[in-house]
Amino acid sequence: MITKPSLRYLEKVEIKIRYNTDKDKFDQSLPPWRVLIEGKERLAEKVTIKTTSWTTLDEIAPGKFKWHMTCVGEPQWDEKQNECVIS
Repeated sequence: MITKPSLRYLEKVEIKIRYNTDKDKFDQSLPPWRVLIEGKERLAEKVTIKTTSWTTLDEIAPGKFKWHMTCVGEPQWDEKQNECVIS
């Protein structure tokens, strides 16, 4: 019996992106983008969005709101360039 190798599909997840204001306030060497994937944050030098996106105003702490670019897609990371590509 011949079986096909199993394929691993990435799930589409909600992703939120916003500017890292700590870069300007505290440390210029920090990457400029906060990328939140299912609530977990990573910092990125560059973000490329290849899917539909929109802006959202989200409460990040009680009474504290931030604007985000929001999309649903499959995030992939280029570790060498510290870049997130979302498709």
